Amino acid sequence: MDAKKIWEEYILSNWKKNTQQGKAASPDELKRELVRQMEDEEYSEALGTVAAMIEAGLQDADAFYDAAYSYFMSGDYERAIQWVDNTLSLVPQHVRARILLARICLLEERTSDGLAIFEFVLKNYAASLSTEDKEDLSEVLDYYAATKEDEIRAGYPAIAHFLQLDHAASEKQTEAFQPLAQQVQRIEMPLAQQKQSVQQSAGDDENEAMRLTQEILGKDVALSEKVRLLNSFAGGFFLAGSFTAAKHLLKQALGLDAHDEMTLKNMGYTLAALGERDAALELAAKMKVPDFGLLVAVRG
Repeated sequence: MDAKKIWEEYILSNWKKNTQQGKAASPDELKRELVRQMEDEEYSEALGTVAAMIEAGLQDADAFYDAAYSYFMSGDYERAIQWVDNTLSLVPQHVRARILLARICLLEERTSDGLAIFEFVLKNYAASLSTEDKEDLSEVLDYYAATKEDEIRAGYPAIAHFLQLDHAASEKQTEAFQPLAQQVQRIEMPLAQQKQSVQQSAGDDENEAMRLTQEILGKDVALSEKVRLLNSFAGGFFLAGSFTAAKHLLKQALGLDAHDEMTLKNMGYTLAALGERDAALELAAKMKVPDFGLLVAVRG
């Protein structure tokens, strides 16, 4: 395999420059260095180490996966997929590689493909999943349990079992839509209690939004995935009428990607709901394609 055709020239040239300055590292040293680089999130350096391993004649599936993950964390999904394929060509049962491929499919809005891969993993490799693997699966699939529960029950039995959707739906309510359930409870309360409850709940929702923000920003996932998660949770608050909480999450998403069309649109609707029409109109003007629904909402 010719590493020069797959990696950027500067990665290989940097590695060659370093190895020419002293004795070339042994295979064991390269593996240890790669482990350290991945732990320290030094993804560009990790790619150089994998290139060095290939140049030295090493064909290591875990190293290939590290290359895939490094490209994923850099936002280069095309090359990440290439290295997932390289990993699976060596070890077809490499679970983490399949999980990464599923996540990329979901990020590229190929939802059916992503869920099908997760279904395959859970159907064939559930017994070999590590605690970390299960946590990764839960982080991604909980969102789809909330938004596509009927579809998952009908078409993805292994995912449904993993998410405990084969039990009562009320036992598997996700955090994203807890604010909506709280809103329903408020409606059912006696009118005399509603004003006090709404005030208290608004404060609770805002505190929960801040907690979720810290949790999402601290996740070891690509920035685009963090943007998606922030928008998803903001949607739950928006549906519950907790617009200030939704605004907080969307503001954090814009801090990660100020030009993301989905976030701009969602923030525009949220600002319009809060009565901040000038700010909503300013956001609408930043969008590449005008959203007529948002303009109507701003106009009132």
